[in-house]
Amino acid sequence: MAAVQQNLSKMISAQLRSKANEFLNSRKHANNLADILQMFEAETDNFTPLLLTIEVIFSELLKRGDLVQEIVPLKPADHSPEAEYTRWLQECYETALARTLECVKCGRTNSRLQALVTACKLMHAEGCYPLEKSSGYYFPSVRLKNIFIVLLDSEISMSAPIVRFQEFTEYKDVQQYGLKVLSTLAYRKSPTPTYMQNYLELLDKLLAIEISTEIKPKGKEREEDQKEEKLLCAMPNKALFAYNPGVCRRYANRCWSYACQWPLCSEARTHRRALLLLVERLMPILNKPHLATDMLCDSLDAGGPISMIALQGVLELVRRHNIDYPDMYDRLYAMFEPEMFATRYKRRLIHLADIFLSSTHLPEGLVAAFAKRLSRLALVASPEDAIALLQLVANLLLRHPALKRMICYEDTPAIMSNDPYVMEETCACSSRALGSSLWEVWALRRHYSPELSAAAGQVLAAVDQSAQPLNLTAADTSAFDAELKKRFKTIEMNFIRPQCMTAPSGERLLQYWELMA
Repeated sequence: MAAVQQNLSKMISAQLRSKANEFLNSRKHANNLADILQMFEAETDNFTPLLLTIEVIFSELLKRGDLVQEIVPLKPADHSPEAEYTRWLQECYETALARTLECVKCGRTNSRLQALVTACKLMHAEGCYPLEKSSGYYFPSVRLKNIFIVLLDSEISMSAPIVRFQEFTEYKDVQQYGLKVLSTLAYRKSPTPTYMQNYLELLDKLLAIEISTEIKPKGKEREEDQKEEKLLCAMPNKALFAYNPGVCRRYANRCWSYACQWPLCSEARTHRRALLLLVERLMPILNKPHLATDMLCDSLDAGGPISMIALQGVLELVRRHNIDYPDMYDRLYAMFEPEMFATRYKRRLIHLADIFLSSTHLPEGLVAAFAKRLSRLALVASPEDAIALLQLVANLLLRHPALKRMICYEDTPAIMSNDPYVMEETCACSSRALGSSLWEVWALRRHYSPELSAAAGQVLAAVDQSAQPLNLTAADTSAFDAELKKRFKTIEMNFIRPQCMTAPSGERLLQYWELMA
């Protein structure tokens, strides 16, 4: 059945290609364009051949200038056959764009993605060859607005098309005009959760390319920067696009100010998406970052993955904007629970904890509590996670030499049973970690994983004054992915090639038993 559908699709593609070539080569076959547009009504699933045909036809027409009709003020409309044909082509062009945007919402996933790409490529062609004669730079922002209206659907999730749209947000003109258009579509009093999710994802993709916060000099250096910028609607003979990072920052602030009026914390998924957008994209470019304090502090109290994401924003406020958050270290201490290993943000939490605990002026009892808790969690963590935890423990001991007395060189049952540390205590300074020892690290010294055993050895070797703190971000966190990328010609199933149906040669069992087939 699949082969029959594939052959049928190839036949349809060949017929559409033939009709398109006939139409582009001669006006005698002008009805071919009308037939192709009518085929959208008959198709319900696979629109890809039609979309590719539409893209080829109108890209060529725009390049030729067949859609351009000169309008002279105070002059009667031209009703010549040539002018009527041009107006008919313009109507077909508008119809094709409408059909293309409708396909973004329906059909197969690959057809929906192709519809978005076709709409963007037609926007690119219209920007390079405008419908009205223009000597300066031109960007069809109306076409981009129509695309955004489809992507910001209130009922259908547009995650897949928005992810595909990211390949166009790499262009500077798309980013600047996209933020401008999005700021005009954001004003809604009571949007649906689907609309908020689509809006936040689209804003995230528009901010994927970092907006510079530095003031660049004007003049020749500015002109050289413009020549190096990647533009979607760029032509050699047209004026350069005046990319302005300040304009982008202003529109990005406006987009976020509208989103802040929505109930972003009503659903966990929308809440998580808004926090990721805030801490990863918007914090460096916000005009008033301190206004996000309430949202970040409330998110920090929510617990789970949401609090781990909010921790990064709180760190930014504390470091750069002098925001004082009470009991910050106790909340950070409470995040290190066995449940953290089930979240995708565990590496982020460990990295942020290393930054928070990098000061050498912290109380010894506080740092000792973190070192003890991390060592205890390393006992139940996977080898990869335990290695990261032990590296953080090693950094704590290197920054605070007085805590090296906690290093234990034995793990006898007496030490384990008499451990005064209280794991269930939520206050770090009340956990009695200073009276305990790191016997967990000595126990991990005999772990079956050689990498974990070596990491435990690094903690025990922290008494060396010449050692330097480890960079946790440089740790190999994707060893399994690296192994998957390796290419093997053969896969060894046995160390010894079997010679018969019995046990392999050298097996000690053969010294005492004779196996009969």
